Amino acid sequence: MISFLHPWALAGLVAAGLPLLLHLLARREPPTVVFPAVRYLVDATRRHQRRLRLQNLLLLVLRTLLVVALVLAAAGPLASLGGVGLLGAAPGHAPTALVLVVDNSLSSGAVVAGTPRLAALRRAAREVLDRASADDELWLIAADGVPRRGTGRSLAVAVDSLEPSPRRLDLGEALATAGDLLAASERPGEIVVLSDLQASALSAAEIRVPLLVARPGEEPPPNRGIAALATSPQPWTIDGGRVVVTVAGDSGGPLPLSIRLGEGGRRSTLVRVGVPTAVGIPGAASGWWRLTAELNPDELRGDDVRIGAVRVAPIARVRWDSTDTYVAAAAEVLAANGRIARGSEVVLGGLGPGRSIVVPPADRARLGALNRELAARRVAWRYGDPLAGGVTTDSGPLVGRERVMRRHRLVRVGGETGAAGAGVLATAGGEPWIVRDGDVVLLASRLEPEWTGLPVAAGFMPFIDALVNVAARGDVAVVQAAPGVPVALPDPVTEVRRGTDRWPVEGGAAYRPPLPGLYFLLGGPDTVGALAVNPDPRESLLAPAPDDAVRRLWRGARVVELSDAAAYAFAQGTMADLRGPLLWAALVLGVMEVGLASVWRRRG
Repeated sequence: MISFLHPWALAGLVAAGLPLLLHLLARREPPTVVFPAVRYLVDATRRHQRRLRLQNLLLLVLRTLLVVALVLAAAGPLASLGGVGLLGAAPGHAPTALVLVVDNSLSSGAVVAGTPRLAALRRAAREVLDRASADDELWLIAADGVPRRGTGRSLAVAVDSLEPSPRRLDLGEALATAGDLLAASERPGEIVVLSDLQASALSAAEIRVPLLVARPGEEPPPNRGIAALATSPQPWTIDGGRVVVTVAGDSGGPLPLSIRLGEGGRRSTLVRVGVPTAVGIPGAASGWWRLTAELNPDELRGDDVRIGAVRVAPIARVRWDSTDTYVAAAAEVLAANGRIARGSEVVLGGLGPGRSIVVPPADRARLGALNRELAARRVAWRYGDPLAGGVTTDSGPLVGRERVMRRHRLVRVGGETGAAGAGVLATAGGEPWIVRDGDVVLLASRLEPEWTGLPVAAGFMPFIDALVNVAARGDVAVVQAAPGVPVALPDPVTEVRRGTDRWPVEGGAAYRPPLPGLYFLLGGPDTVGALAVNPDPRESLLAPAPDDAVRRLWRGARVVELSDAAAYAFAQGTMADLRGPLLWAALVLGVMEVGLASVWRRRG
């Protein structure tokens, strides 16, 4: 690739046509009259004219090339050496802005030939940074996605400190960040990516600068990891519950798996990749418990363990209206399966003296009386006017995405009425659909097919279970997340706790858990939920993307072996100045032109 320091000087190439113009003008001759006495000279003259035409054509070419060489030299051409010289890496380069992306996500901890892959990535990164000069602008982006700016020496220290991170690095997002950094620089920019190039880590990105992608040459090791750990509806009773485990990775035979609740005994079973496996777990005393599933170790240890949280509590004692067809049918099934019992702890479908789950009355004329009863109970929410138009619930811990055809507006007295208002448990169309204040839960729709699709959906009974056993008691569902990925906290949460670490938060806001582990969610002094943080299951899929897939997603990318990264880095800054060679060429052309013209003039 060739660029020019003074591209405006290329306009002088128009002067290259002057020798041709002069040559054409010189060919204009007056009419010739041949006398009989000189006819014998015609043949000799014709041979002489052919020689003159050849001489003139050669002089024309030399003069044109001379003008072109001088104009190009004035434009200051620079030619890229591609980062590689005759003896290997080019010894120097022009000031460059370079972003180095080192993929130290969880998969970089895979052991190949006794060494973690990250060791090779760190070595290649140091070799690239060793070639940096004091005039370069340098950034380092690792799995946390935070750009670090520094010198080659300081970034080399940062590279040496990198360890396999539980965070997933989306390479397309990293390239977009790198492009934004380079767009603000006045120096020629380029991006160098050092990665194992998991196919699951690639996403499309628009590349406007040279991109070098370096990857290991060895195939990844076989791997299996726990991709999902789901529990039967919570809270569990003292009789225990069920756990469903799913393993991802390379196919293979049965794998031994152990599961433990708290510090209790382990339950062992065999699992297969991609096949959900249910395991019964004995119960424990009431409270919050850590659930741990573990595979035998392999070449990637970071995905062999997955954690969850279990709430153990007595089942709710519920009173419901037997004339409410769908609610009564769901309650009967839950009672038959030991998830609820008949009693007066929770009133389902109306406002009682204690914990209550309230739905709008079938007769709108009773809405005013219900609002007055809510005011007497000091509940901060009221039923407002009916809202027209179907919407969909916004998926969350309490309810997934369900169709809502009819609903009432839920209005908070003297406070926010939007989805971010205090006490909102679920929304539909961006507005509150399920809310709670104290021991009262309000639904904006009746639980009938004319109002919402929930009563005829497969998730209706788990929804009723969660209402009476979780929401009515002031608990929140167990939330799942990955490290560094924002998760919306339920509204009642005021603090997140992990061991001795505490983070004050605002309910409904996004929280980014920094590390894997079990986080407890506090609402004031009470523990109201848990957040189980585990690595993204896509990190277990070590299969690399083919080179053509990389070039298809990142147009113009150059893919090389990891050991060649340093040799091809700083290609944008490794530019040869062609002005000297062009001036020497012009001198040679000028000498040749003068020499040939002089010799032929003497001969003429």
